[in-house]
Amino acid sequence: SVLAGLNRANSLISYRLNAFGPGTHPGHVRAAGGSMETIPGLALIAIFLATVVLIVRGQSPLVMLLALAILWALFAGVSIGDIQSKIVQGGGVQFASAVVIIIFGAWFAQILVQTGIAESVILSAVELAGGYPLATAMTVTLVTALLFTSMYGVGGAIAIGVIALPIMAAQGIPREVAAPVFTMGIGAGVFVNLTQFGIFQKLFPGIVYRTPWLAYWAVAMTVYVVIAWIMAYVHLRKLKRAHGAKDQDARDTRVPPRMPYYTYVVPVMPVLMTIAFNWEIIPTFLISIVTALIVTAKGRRPREHFGLFVKAFYDAFPGIATVSALWTICGMVIVAGQTPEVSAALKPVLAPILPHTALAAALFFGLLGGICNIYRGPLAVVGTGAAVVAILLANREIPINYLHSLWLAPTVVQGSIDPTNSWTLWTISYTKTTHGEFLKTALPFGLAMVLINSIIAYFMLS
Repeated sequence: SVLAGLNRANSLISYRLNAFGPGTHPGHVRAAGGSMETIPGLALIAIFLATVVLIVRGQSPLVMLLALAILWALFAGVSIGDIQSKIVQGGGVQFASAVVIIIFGAWFAQILVQTGIAESVILSAVELAGGYPLATAMTVTLVTALLFTSMYGVGGAIAIGVIALPIMAAQGIPREVAAPVFTMGIGAGVFVNLTQFGIFQKLFPGIVYRTPWLAYWAVAMTVYVVIAWIMAYVHLRKLKRAHGAKDQDARDTRVPPRMPYYTYVVPVMPVLMTIAFNWEIIPTFLISIVTALIVTAKGRRPREHFGLFVKAFYDAFPGIATVSALWTICGMVIVAGQTPEVSAALKPVLAPILPHTALAAALFFGLLGGICNIYRGPLAVVGTGAAVVAILLANREIPINYLHSLWLAPTVVQGSIDPTNSWTLWTISYTKTTHGEFLKTALPFGLAMVLINSIIAYFMLS
């Protein structure tokens, strides 16, 4: 009976091994089990890609990202209790402090606009260009970049755009060139923008506004300004219109009273205070707001000071509503991606794709970062890329300051060339440029900027 039992056991083992096919051995069984482990992750990736496609096709990013956070958790097996308490509630308040920083950045932008400082800076700079189209385009990009080292929000962008864009149109600069000349200037400033840093500080815990990182951001900003200048040169070199000729889309520009030249330092005060005195972001904005009111006080009664102080605060909200809502929803996506269930499901699928070394990260973002951010693609941080952030942070393989710096250039492309971005969409609409014209003119240069800055980041920071 003992021999009979051993024979039956041997037959059973042989049957189970043969079930996997001829020549299969226990190592193959483990490999088969490993492939089964990727099925939940592939399902989550399918949901992720469907979300990207729907956003590209025009569905609301807010609705799609909220659905992504909940569906990921459900498919990964997170309990309903944890979904409502940890993901929806906990994730919803995850970036509340980032939204506060956005408010202060937009408030400062409104102060610069409503005191006349921003308008005076852009008009004075354009006058120095002497009316030459290329010089004007280069000046608009540079000055806009300097202003947006501290300004933030679509309200500030519109206030500068309604001055700069008609001036360029009046000098015969084609609308499909004028539009990216302006938005790429905004993007260049974002590299060192304090509000943008404050937002990312919540997403990438531990990053600092210091060298060598700050030195790289300044270099990256300069690279983007130069790239925008090259774009303007390439497209304007064959411009045959007469000097100063009026474009059919030109609008009349206002000539308001100019602020004194010493007020022109106010737009960069928050950045200077942070670098020189190591101040926190919100206090630098408050000091700069008060300084702007003081240096432009001539002709304004004390009560009007307080009125402007409060009015600018309220006027800041409409322009930041969308981005604030997106950050709230992205908090849910990030928390969902960091749950043990979702992380365990995604890791076997994404581990071979995502970078694991400094060089691999530079190549990854340099080659894919730009194109995968357009239309809030899979690497857009304020979008579906929030899930990728969660996975890379969980891996702990790439230093967080380096990862943040590499992600900046793709984020800047999304913020200055992606037609779904608020101020880019406004610029395209205002200049009556089609999405196709805008992307054809700007996108190749934006992608080149990402690649160049990724290479620079590797040699400066790794």
